[in-house]
Order: sequence, then C-alpha cells, then structure tokens
Amino acid sequence: MATHYSGSWYIRAEAASYSLWGFIAALLGATILAGGLDLLGQFAYAISTGSTPEAVLRTIASSVKLPGLATDERQVELIGLAVQFGIMLLVALIYLTAVWRFALVNSIPEISVAWFGVLIGAVMIWVVLPLRGQSYAPTTAPLEVVVQLLRYIFLVAVPIATVAALGARKT
Repeated sequence: MATHYSGSWYIRAEAASYSLWGFIAALLGATILAGGLDLLGQFAYAISTGSTPEAVLRTIASSVKLPGLATDERQVELIGLAVQFGIMLLVALIYLTAVWRFALVNSIPEISVAWFGVLIGAVMIWVVLPLRGQSYAPTTAPLEVVVQLLRYIFLVAVPIATVAALGARKT
C-alpha cells in the first residue's frame, strides 16, 4: 500500500523492512507484473511493426545458447517466456534488495524509480541485447532510445517499485 510520507507517495525515507514471506511475495508479484507488462509492451510494438508476439518470444529465446535444446517452435517460445520472466526475477530481486538495504533509494522514490528504469533500459539496450551474439546493433536514434527507456521506467521499474511498496512491512 502506498505510504504518504514527507511529500512522497511511495515508501518512507528509510530502508524497507520485509518479513520473509513479504519479500518472497513482493519478489514473485513484481516479477509477474513487470514481466507481463514488459512482454505486452513488446508484443504491442511487434504488432505495430508487422511482426508477431511469437516472433518476440523466439527472439528472446535466441539469447539462450543451447543448440538442440528445442526444435519445436512452441518449445522455443516457452523458453523465451522463461527467459523473459527470469530476467524480470533478477531485476525485481535487485530492486527489492536495494530498497531493503539502502534508505537512500527511498528518500525520493519517484526519482529512484525513474533512475532504476533508465539503468535497466541502458543495461538491456547496450549490454544484454548485444551479448546475444546475433547481428544486433544497439539503437542510437534519440527517439527510439527515449521510447525504450520510458518503456523500462513505466512497464518495469514502476510496477516493481509499486509491488515492493505493497510488500513492505508496515511499522
């Protein structure tokens, strides 16, 4: 639940406190919500450019370098789905750990969440995607970069931060 404290709509300006089950619930909830919203955003973009959601999942799965792992297209798409949610699990874990360990993250959470989204986007655009080994060239077009960073802020960072706030123990 959102907390109003010192002009902020989010979490108090102190490190968040979680029970074990609250942390696990926040981690799973944030993973599912952010992973699903990000995937829907990718699907919408793919459809708007004439591609398909299945192609998005196959592209995500292409980051797994296990030859002969899956030969059926549905298996490849399921691998893409697993990779998507695996990445979101890691991203949610990083944010929840930061909120739990560092009060600074909560001091001005709106700014922290925005910077977290920018950081996620930058790492994905210029580190993770190029490491797929395919002929992926990171975008440098300013409008495309801004749109992608906004996607990571609003479809990944904000949902994760919101679920993190809901899972924090109220003291």
